[in-house]
Amino acid sequence: MASIPVKRRLAAIMATDVVGYARLMERDEEATLARIKALHSDVIAPNIEDNGGRIFKLIGDGTLSVFDSAAGAVECAMAIQGELAQREPDSARLVLRIGINLADVLVDGSDMFGDGVNVASRVEAGAAPGGLCITEGVYHQIAARIGAEFVEGGEKRLKNIERPVRVWHWQPHCAETAKAEPSRAAEPATSSDREKVLVRVEVMSSALPHQQEVMGLITSSLEQFLSDRHWIDVGSVPVSETGSRPLDYTVSISLHGAGPFRLNVRFLRTAATSILWSRPFDLPADCDIEAIEWAAAEIVSLVVDKVLSTASKAIATKPEASWSAYENFLYGRMLDAKHRLPEAERFFQRATELDPALIDAHAMYAIALSYGFFTEGVIERLHRAEEVARVALRLDNNHAFSHYAAALVQLSMRNHDSAESHYVKARDLAPTDMEIRADHAELLHYVGDLEEAAAEIEECFRKSKYPPVWFWGVRGIIRLQQGRPDAAVDDFENVPDKSWRTLVLLAAAHALRGDDAQRRRCEVEARSLQPRLSPELVRRTFPYRDEDALAKLLGAFGTAI
Repeated sequence: MASIPVKRRLAAIMATDVVGYARLMERDEEATLARIKALHSDVIAPNIEDNGGRIFKLIGDGTLSVFDSAAGAVECAMAIQGELAQREPDSARLVLRIGINLADVLVDGSDMFGDGVNVASRVEAGAAPGGLCITEGVYHQIAARIGAEFVEGGEKRLKNIERPVRVWHWQPHCAETAKAEPSRAAEPATSSDREKVLVRVEVMSSALPHQQEVMGLITSSLEQFLSDRHWIDVGSVPVSETGSRPLDYTVSISLHGAGPFRLNVRFLRTAATSILWSRPFDLPADCDIEAIEWAAAEIVSLVVDKVLSTASKAIATKPEASWSAYENFLYGRMLDAKHRLPEAERFFQRATELDPALIDAHAMYAIALSYGFFTEGVIERLHRAEEVARVALRLDNNHAFSHYAAALVQLSMRNHDSAESHYVKARDLAPTDMEIRADHAELLHYVGDLEEAAAEIEECFRKSKYPPVWFWGVRGIIRLQQGRPDAAVDDFENVPDKSWRTLVLLAAAHALRGDDAQRRRCEVEARSLQPRLSPELVRRTFPYRDEDALAKLLGAFGTAI
């Protein structure tokens, strides 16, 4: 029988988030980071500990905490908000939103997973600034004692949560922070839900109890990893609506064996009988969470590739002028998945113009603009990328790719500490996204933390069965700065369509190896792709913190440049 180290427990999960974090960072990064650290150490952490809770995850400016009782979590939240309302003048106050949910959660070591955690984060977004939003299960636990202080908020539809959730609101009597910024839950959705990709996870019944336990972990991981793609709706809709969306898919999974296990997966259109793909996955007898997450990540990668492929083919049959914002976005994502980001840029731009509230389109447009700056060195593109990234963060400060885009922009501008802050939050919001982690590895290399950068990119390779080709470029540039030119050459040669940047790095690696003929060949190819190649362009587009690292790159390339 399989040994499953992951346990379940009933717990109250509390999520906190700083209101207007992106705006505050834009105004004064260093001061804001210092104030947030002080907020965590002086107010949030002590109150959590005093009320029997424990922080299990830090997400940039936010926290996730677990409590044994709903009452303890609520008392903690009320104490935090009350203290903040009284300790600082309105003009200087950091304002929090707090959400609490009571649910059965998965426990893996010191971490927590599952819908119960996701719901807490979602209801936090619906809290008024300076206030608290709780789910009905929490309210029933505290109703007899302090329930009169809460106002019913009705049933809410939460992103990627199948069932509606009834919520209750509370604010300190002395707080008037609700005037500062409206609840994000009140913001209207501008994209048509019926147009979005919907992916359902269908579980075939398992007769054996230990199979059901493994299947529960697989299902939770699949739903979590799919939810990290904000442009996909995950879950279920009423049977009457089956097939009502043009992009409605089902992942059907079944489990066999008593350990080791055979996981059979089929991917199909929900309203059709044809199977888009089908394949088995073998799981070991000691099926731990890492093995399950590996299989789930590979399944989601296959799902995303097929969704983008089939959706873009359907979109391409229509006149481009008739495409909606979401269709432009999907087509751009398809091009990006094929490593054609420069071509995708105009589709992301068009999507933002058609729907100014489509967060994913703004984030991808900013990423494409940043990539354009890295390849062209045109400062106007960087300024535009910064503007678009700000819009994405204003739309949703808890959107992983908005922080990813902001991180790329800040790195391009050599604001390394700010870039690190955004990368950390993006990684915490989407911990299974290896592309975010690979780019974070490149940042670590630019600031000189080569050991951590190497460890991060190796982890990305380990968890990606089919890694994107640019992963080799990231590992190559790290190895080049580590003084391992032979290994760097091997990595750069794995990149099939080499940009001028890759050729410059390859030339530098050959120079370190003492192979001047190969160095010259790469230099000629680089110049053919970028006629404006110069030391200044290299300095502008390789944002090293340490001038010695940049000098190493330029010196290795040769004096001709």
